Amino acid sequence: MGLNFKKMFTAGAFAALAATSATAAPTVYEAEVQAGVNAASVKEDAEYSGGKYVSVSMAMDFKVTVEETAVYDITTRVLIKQYDWTTSKIQVNGTDVGSMLTTPRNCDSSFVVTASAKMRVGENTITVGNGAIGVDYISVEKHPDPVFNLNAMPVTPNASQNAYKLKAYLTENFGKKTISGMMISDQNFNYDYGNMKIIPPGGCTPEDSCKYTDDQVTWKGQTDIAEFYKRSGHYPAIGGFDMLFAAGGHSEDGWFKGYSENNLLMAENLWNMGGIPTFTWHWKVGEDTVFYTQGSPAGFNNSGCNEGVMGTSGNNTCFNYTKAFKDASCKEINTASQEYQDIINDIDKVSALFKQLQEKDVAVIWRPLHEASGGWFWWGVASGDCYKQLYRLVFDRMVNVNKLNNLLWVWNINTDPKFGYDYSALNAAWYPGDEYVDIVAVDIYDQLLNHNSAVNYYNKIVSDVGTDKIIALSENGAIPDIDSIAEDKAYWSYWMTWSQTWSGNFLDKTPTDMWVRNLDDERIIALDDMPGWDNFTAGISKRKIANGTSITNTFDIAVINKTLSLHLPQSGRGSVALFDMQGHQIVTLVSGNLTAGTKRFDLQSIASGSYLVRVNINGMNKMKRVTLK
Repeated sequence: MGLNFKKMFTAGAFAALAATSATAAPTVYEAEVQAGVNAASVKEDAEYSGGKYVSVSMAMDFKVTVEETAVYDITTRVLIKQYDWTTSKIQVNGTDVGSMLTTPRNCDSSFVVTASAKMRVGENTITVGNGAIGVDYISVEKHPDPVFNLNAMPVTPNASQNAYKLKAYLTENFGKKTISGMMISDQNFNYDYGNMKIIPPGGCTPEDSCKYTDDQVTWKGQTDIAEFYKRSGHYPAIGGFDMLFAAGGHSEDGWFKGYSENNLLMAENLWNMGGIPTFTWHWKVGEDTVFYTQGSPAGFNNSGCNEGVMGTSGNNTCFNYTKAFKDASCKEINTASQEYQDIINDIDKVSALFKQLQEKDVAVIWRPLHEASGGWFWWGVASGDCYKQLYRLVFDRMVNVNKLNNLLWVWNINTDPKFGYDYSALNAAWYPGDEYVDIVAVDIYDQLLNHNSAVNYYNKIVSDVGTDKIIALSENGAIPDIDSIAEDKAYWSYWMTWSQTWSGNFLDKTPTDMWVRNLDDERIIALDDMPGWDNFTAGISKRKIANGTSITNTFDIAVINKTLSLHLPQSGRGSVALFDMQGHQIVTLVSGNLTAGTKRFDLQSIASGSYLVRVNINGMNKMKRVTLK
């Protein structure tokens, strides 16, 4: 979402969630044999299942009885008879669960429409249609439970120990518990405008005439967080922050600069209490003051955006990031372009802020370029291929050039307006790649306020992105009720309610009794449920070394797309080597002085097959079988 002022386990560090259940073959319900079907409406056509379909004027009901409350996959085949604009919908017990998003919708053509929905034990009504169509059949089968294969190593090379702890904590709890979160928009902080610097808690003097008390400028004292506590009796474990004023016009002005500086104070405060800071970035480029795109066509194609316009046109940004590349394919960067310089300068500004947190050993969940394919932000108006190149550019600049190692990277999947706005339109074609993403997240604002688990979105991510990444709800209005989450097996890693301030009022979308019940539930993690980062060991055994510091004796080894990832828990002398299954050494990947952190080795030149990776460091050994595909 944009800002509210739019209106104003462990076995080692790998975790596998194996909850597979056997599913029966789908049950098929032919339309022509359903009760109440008028014989005159049954049409014969050899193309259709059973050689028949039913012509309906609006919609058709199927009565389906199930023996288990669960999520079911529903498939139907329909014939568009009259209007090419007709959208064939699927409803379950009166609630929309899917629609036909195929374009174009041609007359006298058949389409297969799919959806997933929860059905409860007993009789359920499945309704097909939204206009004059033909209905062939529906099929129903229980949706299979996903099997996750998660890697607790951050994708950042040489990730900091606390970044590693944070990823391990998320991995350990994924599929079992959901972490609570709250976004902060408005902020309480005191600022010394004469010297252009923030006044930290305890730093006010009578001469400063500070507006807020020390309690009010802490993370717990921020209005959004205090309101969360007032409703639930707990503080959220995750605090949401925004790099909103870190770049763009006014970023160096007093209050705006103070906002960015206060982000860092609060993030440090939260981390030291055992919480998790997460940052997004409503990115205003260069001297621009707007990140939204409006009009049709959107963005830099807007009629108000003439050639050479770099700033805003009314309330529409004209920034065309594709000019940072040499052509429309965005395959090669144009380092001589002003657009590239603007992008890099801004990334460096944000990196400098994160560097301050890195120096204080604060790890962060980082969500850049969010709501990817939506089109309402300037980074979402070009192609998916260009977006992926932009995301990779941000990653490379922050990680490889600016040497940030305290970030976990979130990719925010979104619906694509070209196809629609329900879960079926989530567009995974914008995914930047496994090596750039720790967490796949989606933003959902439940307009019905029924606090459902949003399992359709969850399952769509599993289907289209896979089961190798943690899945989270990075923005929400009404919270998904924990009973619904558990019943549907849609265990979001975390949810983050958008802000109450700046006219958001999103805390009001959930009634007080539900706030209390969910935050009291042991399956929801609040701040007071967090173990404390000094205490968290991710289930990894420890031993003491001479200087009294603690090290782990577990190595993490994984292979993705012929890239070997290895996390070393300590520095020292040793080697990493690859052997075939007969014990013959194929290659020594590295030897000598090894540094702690995550390493990656390109194995593209090695033939596909099974191998053994042997790691030796300071007398400790680890051997793991890997498969190169």
